[in-house]
Amino acid sequence: MTILFLSDIGEDAHLLPVAAELGRRGREVRLFNPGDFPGEATVTVEGGAREPATRLSWQDQELDLAAVSSVWLRRPGRVRLSDRLPPAEGDWVRGECNDFLGAVWANCDALWVSRPDRLRGASLKLLQLKLAAGLGFRVPHFVCTNVPAQARAFVDAHPGGVVTKVLTVPVLSTPERVATLYTHLLTKEDLTHLDSVRHGPTFLQEFVRKQEDVRVTVIGDAVFAVGIDPSGAPEAVIDFRRVETLDLPHRPLALPPAVRDACLALVRRLGLRFGAIDLLLTPDGEYVFLEINPNGQWLWIEMVTDLPLTRAMADLLCQGRDASEPRVFAVPGVATWAGGEIPS
Repeated sequence: MTILFLSDIGEDAHLLPVAAELGRRGREVRLFNPGDFPGEATVTVEGGAREPATRLSWQDQELDLAAVSSVWLRRPGRVRLSDRLPPAEGDWVRGECNDFLGAVWANCDALWVSRPDRLRGASLKLLQLKLAAGLGFRVPHFVCTNVPAQARAFVDAHPGGVVTKVLTVPVLSTPERVATLYTHLLTKEDLTHLDSVRHGPTFLQEFVRKQEDVRVTVIGDAVFAVGIDPSGAPEAVIDFRRVETLDLPHRPLALPPAVRDACLALVRRLGLRFGAIDLLLTPDGEYVFLEINPNGQWLWIEMVTDLPLTRAMADLLCQGRDASEPRVFAVPGVATWAGGEIPS
């Protein structure tokens, strides 16, 4: 059976090491970039009285989706349309393409790491925080609001400091440059601009002092934890991504059983088979939950620590359709809930 990677190979360094490991095990790996559709790739679904059959064709390759046992969804490109289409027609065709491909992937009966709809749901930060608190993690007090008075009240209630984070992709593009939006500790100057939260939802969270960052990578049933020491780089104290991460000291950690089990349970409750979880370890030894990236980076951890993450990912993908489906837990009220307290 075939293992299918859905990604733009130019956007992700993780693909080649995992493909090489699978090749050593005698598994066939195929790479399809949805960004090549419809211009440089074709997809055909034929059905009726029989179960629909789906065939992909790109470059010199063809693939029947019925032959796929596992799918690894990493960094797929956006569909690229013909420049001959006028803007309004192009918007309509893009919607048709996305709807069509969504149905194609939904009909693919394979092990997914992870399914597109699960990835979208798991990316909701407020959902993550609610589930994490329900699993026993300490979740820093936060508010997400577009009401200036509430933002000011929250800042006043936390004299130890307040950080702000994005809710979605931490990238802002302009014609002149592309900027990365890191976690930011509010300054006195920032406080003079708090009225600007009126223009959109703003996530504010109490600042928690840390001894080290902890990245927990869950791959199937395997849990790998690494402590990252930010003390030698002042900018890393707020967000270790601000510096060259490879230069920071890393050490494999043995998590307390309750923390390990909570990490594994969080990934499963989100319906995922993979998750990159960010925790803080405080000076008094408490683990604090920050967020989970349902499709995060992990190759650098293996490079620095020699933890067998590539092997674990290959192990998971080799399970194919025999693997049990993760259970998804419905969490009502997420759209309107915010704050440090978790409703029952």
